[in-house]
Amino acid sequence: MISFFRRALSSWIVLGLLGLIMVAFIITGVESPSMLGGGGGGATVAKVDGKKISALELTNRVRNQIDGLRRERPEIDAQSFLASGGFEQVLSGMINARAMEAWGKEQGFALSKRMVDAEIAGMQGFRNVAGQFDENVMRTVLAQARISEKELRADIAGEIIRNQILTPAAALAPVPSKMARPYAALLMEVREGSVGIIPLALVASKTPPSEADIAAAYKANIATYTRPEARILRYAAFGEAQLADKAKPTEQEIATYYRENADSFAARETRTIAQIIAPTQQAGQTIAAAVKGGATMAAAAAKAGLEASTIADQQKKDYTESAGAAAADQVFAAAKGAVVGPIKGAFGWYVLKVEGVAGKPGKTLDQARAEILPVLQRQKMQEALSDLAGKIEDAIADGSSFAEIAAANKLTIKETPALLSNGTAIDQPGWKAPPEVSALLKTGFEAAADDRPTVETVIRDQSYALMNVAKIIPPTPLPLAQVREAVVRDLVVKRAQQRAKAIGDKIVAAVNAGTPLGKAMADSGVALPPVQPSRARQLDIIRAQQAGQPIPEPLRAMFALQPSKARLVTGDQGAYFVTVLNKVERGDLSQAAALVGVTQQELTRSYTPELGDQLIRAARDEVDVKRYPDAIAATKRQIATPQ
Repeated sequence: MISFFRRALSSWIVLGLLGLIMVAFIITGVESPSMLGGGGGGATVAKVDGKKISALELTNRVRNQIDGLRRERPEIDAQSFLASGGFEQVLSGMINARAMEAWGKEQGFALSKRMVDAEIAGMQGFRNVAGQFDENVMRTVLAQARISEKELRADIAGEIIRNQILTPAAALAPVPSKMARPYAALLMEVREGSVGIIPLALVASKTPPSEADIAAAYKANIATYTRPEARILRYAAFGEAQLADKAKPTEQEIATYYRENADSFAARETRTIAQIIAPTQQAGQTIAAAVKGGATMAAAAAKAGLEASTIADQQKKDYTESAGAAAADQVFAAAKGAVVGPIKGAFGWYVLKVEGVAGKPGKTLDQARAEILPVLQRQKMQEALSDLAGKIEDAIADGSSFAEIAAANKLTIKETPALLSNGTAIDQPGWKAPPEVSALLKTGFEAAADDRPTVETVIRDQSYALMNVAKIIPPTPLPLAQVREAVVRDLVVKRAQQRAKAIGDKIVAAVNAGTPLGKAMADSGVALPPVQPSRARQLDIIRAQQAGQPIPEPLRAMFALQPSKARLVTGDQGAYFVTVLNKVERGDLSQAAALVGVTQQELTRSYTPELGDQLIRAARDEVDVKRYPDAIAATKRQIATPQ
């Protein structure tokens, strides 16, 4: 778990650019600062360039960070976060961010109000159901979180300045090829080894565990046999079905649409026109005479050293734009097969032949009604959905309860059975979550019991739901009688693994002392399968990982061993493997010359964060930074105390 925290918190981007973290968590539904508990009140934990970082602000940032990590790892709590060093890293990140902002202002970095406005307009959490930025939604969200617009703008302004400073640091020169070559050669390295397997089935005890052992195993591993948190969700769906009457167009609206889109319903004639553009009127007359005498347009054009072209499905207005009004008027007045011209046009003298005439009759209002109706229905439905969603969100912001909102909008309230986060009903085997419930699960399991209702999307632009949490059922240990079979199975496997590990440790010790793997396995006292050869190239393993293919642990272990040494590893099924490295073949870059360039790029991406860290530290050293250890310690104790 500690490695998980390190990955999540070690990046200079995470540590240096924490200016918007509070806003980010607020607009994605995490508890607002007013709900996060105290943190030493107004005590000051640090000052950067004379500006305070309060204990309450630090507490809020830490708790928001914990909530964010918990979305990926639900088992994370405040204690494990603090034990991993997360508190200190968040505090350092806040100080670094403030220091970068102060240093940037001293160096003349600036920004406009328009830049801040653009950032706010792009925030997903400030958009309405139509996906557009909505100032009313923004003010509602900020009011719920008890954050002022001034505070929001200050955070964003600091973020922009830090980006102006740090982004160029990521665009420096790449790693030199001489530095990349040794790393590239390692990727071409090939290793050969031997692998011995210790199957659990061969070492498992034939004696079943006693009732006392089963009871003890159940008690010792009660978390394994505990049903996760379950929730009952309350929701009221609304969408096209509820708004069908409001989406029905009136006769006046249909007539208006028909009038405003008259061109779409007017009669339309199109023609296929063959044309030759001659440079002079005399040349055009010669070509026209040849065509009228029976020559094809192509032959007549070729004889004059020109080319004929054919334009299909032309409307008069389009042909007027390309050839001119005179040519268009005459060719659209002629009958099919007629030859027209020469006519002075946009690019010369046009000789034209009507190759085909097609027509589309116009539509009366009654004839166009079936085409207009669904378009207007969709428009009116979108407007009605947007209006209703906005009305409900306003009611939520005003403090109305779930029941009051549902009653005021004539929505039908439904409750789910007690569900796990995957939609399984704990008391109704075989129950399958309907589509609207499946769409609510993620938000429903992220919300707190006392959160206000929310409007959730079920099917974009079609249906939505007012939702809140009706009840939270905490994790519940399942009775031993219900999970006895699983307890017995787990106990048998655990004992087999313990014996397999003991045998494996003995074999590894023997191999590392100089005994061949085959003999060490034969001396184990168990009839183990024969030793298997193993061979792999580092580059192939990396490619397999990138493709999402599993890498066997015995194969992976070969690249962590010295020649003639052994290591005990476990496999996917719990079996134990003894891996021995026999031989190392150095990489030959002549077989993969392009690999050096790829390695340069990867190394550049790896050291870019380090450049950012160095810049942050240098800027921090130029700014007056003071820490207050007593206030910091008190804040950490406050966070560690269960709420």
